[in-house]
Amino acid sequence: MRTRISRRDALKGGASAAAVLAFPSIARGAKPYEGKTLSVFTYAGSYESTIKTHLVPAFEERTGARVRLDAGWWDMLPKLKASPPGEPVYDVVITDPTQGFPSIKEGLFTQMDPANVPNAKKSPVGMQENWIQKENWGANLAGSAMVMGFHTEAVSDVPMHWHDLLRADLKGKLSMYDAPYQSLYAFAQIKAGQAGNPGGGAAELAKSVDDVLAFAKENREIIRLWWTSTGDFMGKLLAKEIAGGVVHSTGPFGAEDEGKPVKSVLPSEGTAMVHLFWTLTKGSKNKRLAEEWINEALADDFMVKWGTAGKLAVPNLAAAGRAATESPFYKRFLPTDAESWSKIEFYPYDTYFAGNNWEKINDFWTREVLRKS
Repeated sequence: MRTRISRRDALKGGASAAAVLAFPSIARGAKPYEGKTLSVFTYAGSYESTIKTHLVPAFEERTGARVRLDAGWWDMLPKLKASPPGEPVYDVVITDPTQGFPSIKEGLFTQMDPANVPNAKKSPVGMQENWIQKENWGANLAGSAMVMGFHTEAVSDVPMHWHDLLRADLKGKLSMYDAPYQSLYAFAQIKAGQAGNPGGGAAELAKSVDDVLAFAKENREIIRLWWTSTGDFMGKLLAKEIAGGVVHSTGPFGAEDEGKPVKSVLPSEGTAMVHLFWTLTKGSKNKRLAEEWINEALADDFMVKWGTAGKLAVPNLAAAGRAATESPFYKRFLPTDAESWSKIEFYPYDTYFAGNNWEKINDFWTREVLRKS
């Protein structure tokens, strides 16, 4: 996230921003995309509900286009790959490094024109300098945070640190994601805390992925059930099938805010967020409309809803301040300004994708941690 933006690039983006801040439909008093259909993929759950409620209707009204919204998780990439040549099933998608990075290398996405997405310049400097946005492969977002969530009737002494998950009274009562990008990092944080270096999970992985994998295998007995979606985790938690565990923040945040017997914990030693980005599919016939979509998805009004309704971190700095004002819950847990954003870390994707690490992680995770054939 530390690649610098050149002065030339910055000036180029700034000079064109004023001309495209508004939709063309507003500027000309018309709806230039009348009759067009934009196919959009989003992650399900809080992402889908927030976009469907607070972005799609306004976008359709302003542009005249119709939005076909498809929600899912790991199924985006297979659907995109199965599309006929030159006819991608989606025009624009939200994705993360585990699917997005390989897809860029495979030529499934195309670069956007930053002049058409000026709202991307409202994000923290670190996001703008990340190579995805720097090289115009998309506009960066941060998704949910990795948090601990507990049923308050099942755990009287709620753990406050990652390494507390090794407590004897919690053994065999917890749940973690069956996907390793999150849960391996959780084990790395547990390992670091146990060794007297709380918050050093990324350093543990950078030092030795193999050691952290072995630690995860050694301590897999703390897990009762592996969850497959945030909704899956929350259903098990509220039914008291599990006492708690590690999960995406949107689940416990929403439940606690609704007054359910759930306690959300962001350990003081730090956590990680999902790196998300909006990107354009190669071969789309609606590229310009898709750029309009990304720009509006990063605009102030929707970004406030992203934070207050979606319980997701808001990268638009002006909107983050507004979200904190409107929602005490947002202010309590999520970044509100440039300073708090500077402390946010993504999962250690650089380590995950170095050499053959990702293949090794997935193979070991499936065989030795999940113990699937």
